[in-house]
Parts: sequence; structure tokens; C-alpha cells
Amino acid sequence: MRQSRIAWAALCALAVGAAGGWNGPAAASAGIVVGAGEVPRGWAAIAAPEGNAQWQCAIDALQAWDVLGGPGGRVRIAPQQPPPPLRVALDDGVMAAGDGGRIEWTPNRAAAGFVLSNADIRPQAATEYGGDVFVAEGRHRGGRSEGAILRFERRDAQRWRIHRMLELDAMPVAAARSGAGDWVVLTDAGLIRIDLAAQRQQPLHRNPRWPQLQPQSLQPSGTGWLIGTDHGVIRLMPFGEHFSEQWLVPENCRRLAAPQCGCGPQRVER
Repeated sequence: MRQSRIAWAALCALAVGAAGGWNGPAAASAGIVVGAGEVPRGWAAIAAPEGNAQWQCAIDALQAWDVLGGPGGRVRIAPQQPPPPLRVALDDGVMAAGDGGRIEWTPNRAAAGFVLSNADIRPQAATEYGGDVFVAEGRHRGGRSEGAILRFERRDAQRWRIHRMLELDAMPVAAARSGAGDWVVLTDAGLIRIDLAAQRQQPLHRNPRWPQLQPQSLQPSGTGWLIGTDHGVIRLMPFGEHFSEQWLVPENCRRLAAPQCGCGPQRVER
């Protein structure tokens, strides 16, 4: 694997474009918009499950939800939809990522583009800072998850150089900017703040059970965060220097314990 990464890094000294964000907007035809600290009508905020029985109930009973950007800095909670293609339009071209580690740069003008394929790379999110592009990538391998932050350093109008900037101990799945130079990355096991200027990472919250929920989407909500997963919605609220974890669930799912484990139909009410 190390040899393939080195080979991929060497190939990346090619003509590539600048990027803003790699996670395009996911359109949702249904859902409800909530503000910071609000709970959707017909839903409840509950403590995170404790013990194996409650966790198993959550996995069995709760359905998948996405959290998406809404108007005025609010958040839309909607039924989960297939993720959009990883594609970003830049000032001088389009960069896109596809299956199998395929990354393609198509410049607007008559200049050399490239197509790169490397099965070891799984881009999940990206952002731009100071003219450079930072990519969160990762995958599940051999029963564990792994990830990294890659830095695409622009050398001139046509060439980039890649650095494997930070190693992550979990697989990134989504990300959102927080302030001018902070990038908050959602992994399958927690939340990490990346200082893009200093190129350092700071763990914000970790829950080793999150991989069972399969987190998928992230949105800021006031000073906290909402996270959409394959089994419900997580709300992180600031608590001193840390975050407290709550879950937003339909009212009929507030008791995640047998024998009231079956929640029935789940929806967001307008």
C-alpha cells in the first residue's frame, strides 16, 4: 500500500485545478428546517443510548436521515438520499472524483487535463484554503477504518504537488467549514477539527459505537452540530470544552428499549 501511495503522489505533480468544497449540495424533496436547539414537531431529544440493548434497539428501529444546509444557517432534516457525485467547478475547470479512486481534472481552456485512478484513494470531502486544496479520504480495510487529509499544493497555473498531511484513526465521511481556517471533519467514529493554517488536527468528540450507525452527513447548528446517520440524527451541543451527545428521534422512538423497540413509521412533520 505504501508503494501505491508513493506512486500516486508522484503522479499528482500534474495539472490540477483549485477547489472550494467537494461535497456538493444534496437535494431533498421532503423534510423540515430546524434552527439551533430546536426539535422537529413530533420528535424528541433524548440522551444517547446506554448499553448494548439500547444500541441494538436504535440500530433495529431508527431509519436513515440526512442533515442538509437550509436557509438562514438553519438545517434541513430529510430522508436519506444517494450522495451526489464528488464534483467541484473551479474558476479554471472542473475536478471530479468517481468510483475506484478515479480523479479527473478538466480545464476550461485548451490546457492539459488528467485522469488518475488509484484504488487506495477514496475522496470523501474537500475544501480550499490559501489557494491549496485539502482532501479528506478514507475507507474500510481489513475490518478497520482508516483515513487521511491530503494537501494539494498549487505550484503554478498548471502543476500541483500532493502531501499526505495528516493521518486519521477513522474513516472520514463528510466535512464542513467552521471559521476562516477551520475544517471540521466527520468520521465514522467522531468529529475532528482540522486547523488548515497550522495543519494540525484536534479531536472534538468521539464515540466508538458510531460505526454501527454509519454517519453520513454533517451540518453546523448554532455552536453545535447535527449529524445524519443510517440510524437516526445525532445532536452535539457544546458543554465546556467538550460536546454533549443527544439524539433527535421521532416521538414514538423516545424509548429505545424492549419491548417498545419498534417505532413504526418515521417522518418529519411540517
